[in-house]
Amino acid sequence: METLTQEPDPGGKPGGARIGELASRLGVRPSALRVWEAAGLLTASRDPHTGTRCYSAEEVYHASVINLLRKAGRGHDQIRPLIDELRVTGSTAALSVALRQRRHEHDRCSRLLLEGAVALHRLLEASGVLSAGQSL
Repeated sequence: METLTQEPDPGGKPGGARIGELASRLGVRPSALRVWEAAGLLTASRDPHTGTRCYSAEEVYHASVINLLRKAGRGHDQIRPLIDELRVTGSTAALSVALRQRRHEHDRCSRLLLEGAVALHRLLEASGVLSAGQSL
């Protein structure tokens, strides 16, 4: 997993990456990058000869952060202020806080699911649907 404090290698290209290359590297479709651009999360330049979207090394980094936050369940409205702060200050502090909050939410949900499974198992044992020691 990439860290938030280090910019990823822009694929050996001095200017970053073309849309297809970046999408492939992130494991998303090129349309996702276009949506992020339309939402104001990314900025692409255009190749003057082909019109293809090209992302600078900085935008490649921002795209990796956006992708990480999307995987963490954050919506565009939640991501925008974090990316804006990253652009202005270069600080990853707000990103770290957002990811820590998501980890806590995930841990809480996991505990609740486990507690529910235990309660269901006990209920099924008590009702005789399961015998002692039998699992679902």
